[in-house]
Amino acid sequence: MKRKIFFIILIIIFLSQINVEAAGVYLGSFTPQTNENFSFSISVQNLEGEIITISTSDDYFRAETNKIAASNLKLVNRDNSIPLSSRELKIEKNSLLYNFSLNFQLNLKAEYKPGLYSNIIFLKDKNKILELEVVFEIRPWMEILNGAVQSAKIENVDNRTMELLSSGQQKILIRSNTNWKLKVMITEASKDNLSIRVAADSESRSFVDYKSDFIKLNEVETVIANGSNTAKLSSGQVEIFYQLRIEDFRKVNAGEKNYQINFKLE
Repeated sequence: MKRKIFFIILIIIFLSQINVEAAGVYLGSFTPQTNENFSFSISVQNLEGEIITISTSDDYFRAETNKIAASNLKLVNRDNSIPLSSRELKIEKNSLLYNFSLNFQLNLKAEYKPGLYSNIIFLKDKNKILELEVVFEIRPWMEILNGAVQSAKIENVDNRTMELLSSGQQKILIRSNTNWKLKVMITEASKDNLSIRVAADSESRSFVDYKSDFIKLNEVETVIANGSNTAKLSSGQVEIFYQLRIEDFRKVNAGEKNYQINFKLE
């Protein structure tokens, strides 16, 4: 009985020597429209010994509904960069770029979905554990690559229907890391009953929702298509083609006309 009590006391004394400290680092808010890196440092001056053990609590940085692999956070030392994970990594202090700092590089990718992401980094020496919560935000972004204002020639006549049509080869390129809506309006009032319809290339069709019918253009913004994160496409972008139509060219006065169409993402 005495041996058992003595053993329990030894375990309690041993565990009480491990000091756990907690802290947090907010890296900031990012809008990575291209792949880029963000570097930051953490002081390890308070960690003793020549060996530091590093790991994450989870193999992912997690937001409410999305996640980013923890391996996108890398420890940078004198020789290379090492992806982090929940598996413990032991590193010698003299291999660090600076003896009292751990230098990290976070890979920021255009494909990341919006959210507030967090994970915990554990830093250990023989007597101490530092729990460091790393938090960063990915903000939503969207863009029309080839300009928001478009021009098109309406010069193809259909003698059967009396319609006057553009070629239908005018193209809009869209990149986004979130859900989006494509809106269109004509910048000046027109009495020519101008209308528009859209289509998508073969790869984009499964990522874009649109109606193939002509929609009348006016000075009020109208939704003509909607879609989601374009990073899933091999090109990283959605291609939308549009065609303009004048319903009855006999009702339009002859002469050159300029119709300025404004596209907008929301």
